[in-house]
Amino acid sequence: MSLLWRDELRVVVAPEQVVLVRLEWALGRRGPLRRVAQKSIADCSAADGSPELWDAVMKTLDEELAQLSGRKMSAKVILSNHFLRYTMVPWSETLSDAAEEEAYARHCFRQQYGADAEQWELRLSTEQPELPQLASAVDPRLLAALRGVFQRNGIALKSIQPRLMAAYNNCRHALKDASAWFALYEPGCLCLALLQQGRWNSVRTMRTGHDWRDTLLLQLERAAFLSEANEATQNVFLWAPELDKADLPESERWHIRNLHPVLRPPLIPEDEGRFAMALSG
Repeated sequence: MSLLWRDELRVVVAPEQVVLVRLEWALGRRGPLRRVAQKSIADCSAADGSPELWDAVMKTLDEELAQLSGRKMSAKVILSNHFLRYTMVPWSETLSDAAEEEAYARHCFRQQYGADAEQWELRLSTEQPELPQLASAVDPRLLAALRGVFQRNGIALKSIQPRLMAAYNNCRHALKDASAWFALYEPGCLCLALLQQGRWNSVRTMRTGHDWRDTLLLQLERAAFLSEANEATQNVFLWAPELDKADLPESERWHIRNLHPVLRPPLIPEDEGRFAMALSG
């Protein structure tokens, strides 16, 4: 069988659970199509993203992948924002190569997060010259553990993507050229990014609980106060597929719109939001 016909495994790794969706190819009336062949959610012990947590999460993932051993497939992983740190890297015309760009980005992380950032693995978005870049960082020990689990189970790990970027790429059509707040909720974590004319202006993450609605409104007020944006915006796009049909926060100031994942018809999950993140990656 051609490599193009291999099964694809989508995995969402979070502190409290591991979500897995296996897609397979099937022949339909109009030719080959992908369909959901298998899906599962394995619960993990909730914690705060510390290295001690990774062992529990990786053990759970290892057990789930072992049940798929022997299948020829490739995998894409989406990492929870619990495990990520973000910052904006201002444009600098003095940087001459990739090494200097990384050093500059690491300096920005150190200013925001302290000495721990020295060891983090960094990724920068690709932007036009003279525009700030969105940068993400993750502890390399987590990445090494993740890659090791897939290698032990004989599954090719093709990509690891931050939840923020996976969600943004999926709903890019709604955010194109928008000046708005892009809010991502997942259990225990809220990520808040400001877009100006579709370009990244600021981003931060924070812990939250069952009072996430109040947290969102309070953090919007705080972020708006601290923002150095050229234009104020009251529009908010909320990405929270796990909440299914939960009521949106009510506010006279903020105009909040719920973003729905864009999924091809054969891939729409029966369980709605619980698998939407995996299927949109």
